[in-house]
Amino acid sequence: MASKRKRAAVDGGKKPKLELALDSEKQAEFEEKVKEIKAKAVNGSREGRGVIYLKHIPHGFYEPQMKRFFSQFGTVTRLRLSRSKKSGNSKGFAYIEFEFEEVAKVVAETMNNYLMYHKLLKCEFIPKERIWPDLFKGCNRMFKKPIAHKLALERHNSLAKNPERMEKSRKKLIRKQKRTKNRLRAMGIDWEFDGYSDPEADSKTDDTAEAKPEQAKESDEATPPKKMKKDNKESSPPKKTKKDS
Repeated sequence: MASKRKRAAVDGGKKPKLELALDSEKQAEFEEKVKEIKAKAVNGSREGRGVIYLKHIPHGFYEPQMKRFFSQFGTVTRLRLSRSKKSGNSKGFAYIEFEFEEVAKVVAETMNNYLMYHKLLKCEFIPKERIWPDLFKGCNRMFKKPIAHKLALERHNSLAKNPERMEKSRKKLIRKQKRTKNRLRAMGIDWEFDGYSDPEADSKTDDTAEAKPEQAKESDEATPPKKMKKDNKESSPPKKTKKDS
C-alpha cells in the first residue's frame, strides 16, 4: 500500500494516460473499443489464451512500451519481440499472447492498419493450429545486447599468441587461394594476383632462379670459344695490274 501511495504522490495522483494515436480523430473511437474489450474480458467466457502477430513495428517501440500499450486491452501473459542475434536490433515483428482468445481477436481487428510513429502496423490473429512450442522461447529472459563480435575479435587476436594456430590458419588461407586460382584457370582466366605467400613455393622458385645462372656459367665454360675468321682481304696480297707491269 505504501508503495502505491508513493507512486500516486510522484505521479500527482493522476492515472497514467493511454498511448495516443497520430490520428486524433480516431483516438476517441480507439478508447471506446478498449473499454468494450475490458468489459468482455471480465464478463465473457474464457476460451483459452490468444496470440497475435504484429509487424511493421517502429523503432523505439520495444518490449516495455509494447507491454504497457497492449495492457490497455487486457492482460498480456507473454510477449516476444524478434531481434537479431548479431546486433540485437529489432527485426520489426513480434508475437503477443493475451489471457483471453476473444481479446486477442479484437486486438488484431483494432490494431490492423493502425498508424503509429509514421508506421502502419499490421496485426493478425494466429489460430492454435499455427502456434509452435518454441514461439515464445526466451520471452521471460531479460534482453542483453549480444557480445559475439567482441568474442570473435578476441579469438582472432589470440592467434598471434599461438604460433601453431597461426600456422594452421595461414595454410588454410593458402589452400583456399589455390582453389580460387584453379577455378579461374578452369574458366580460361589466367590472372595472377597478390595473395597469401607460400614459403615452400617461394623457396622452390628461389632455388630454380639460383640454379639457372649456375647452369649458364657451366655451359659457357664447357663450350670453347669460337675462332675468329681471318680477313681474306688483309692476308691475300694485292693483285697486279697492267699499269704496274
